[in-house]
Amino acid sequence: MEAEEIELYVKAGKIAKAVVDIARSYVKKGARLLDICENLESEIARLGGKPAFPVNIAINHIAAHYTPFIGDDTRVPDGSLVKVDVGAHVNGRIADVAVTVDVGSEYGELIVAAEEALDKALEKIAPKVRIVDISSVIEKTIKYYGFKPIVNLTGHELSPYVIHAGTTIPNVWSPDLAISSARFEPGHVYAIEPFVTVKNALGEVENGPGSTIYRLIKAKSSKGFEAIFNFIHENYRTLPFAQRWIERSFGKRGVELLNRMVYERMVMEYPVLIEKSRGPVAQAEHTVLITDKEVLVTTLN
Repeated sequence: MEAEEIELYVKAGKIAKAVVDIARSYVKKGARLLDICENLESEIARLGGKPAFPVNIAINHIAAHYTPFIGDDTRVPDGSLVKVDVGAHVNGRIADVAVTVDVGSEYGELIVAAEEALDKALEKIAPKVRIVDISSVIEKTIKYYGFKPIVNLTGHELSPYVIHAGTTIPNVWSPDLAISSARFEPGHVYAIEPFVTVKNALGEVENGPGSTIYRLIKAKSSKGFEAIFNFIHENYRTLPFAQRWIERSFGKRGVELLNRMVYERMVMEYPVLIEKSRGPVAQAEHTVLITDKEVLVTTLN
């Protein structure tokens, strides 16, 4: 990877880290989720980046892929765990970072476990280290606290304009992973993200109802969709985007077209992911860039 590209990843990381730090002060009892997300997305732009995906804000048993819609009046409840996942990109080079904020819940130790699992993983990651070794560290750390990792949520490789590219980084050891040759390769970028739930939960996520996050999956527009297709392609390329972003530019007609584009398989939906037994979930995440000699955690100061 050339020095210029590394600089883009580092800049994106600084932006994402600054924004997720701001998020901690925004998340408080009674705050409207829509206001939190739109303020954070505006902050990404103010700092010189663009959202790599809509800010995700997930409460309690909702694990991921929730972003508010226009008119959404959902507010942060007391006694909740609130996960805020921020992605920023600079010329397509992505940084992905997440924190969990405890708003008067009884599950603060889940956050401690998620953050320590992430820290211990980051300590062990190095060029050519096996993926399975990092997965084992994450799982053992979470279980040390008496909790469960979410087995079907993983970290993931990042590439230009692609949020889930190639290699995955599971949060648990498995026999298949143990015989895999997958390693942290120089010149590649990865998001490491432990998800943690309580011991008596199932420790898996399932698709919930509805979706407000989408991604373009077709290279050409079908007839009648040219304007909205071109808008999506020019603004987001192959990155996820929010329903509300489309509605702000195209009105309700844009939402109707978006649903038809899903039917036409031009666009895919990201379903909201919910812990199967409705157990509370905490998340922690950083982005790492692997060089020949070192690991840069782009989303750390």
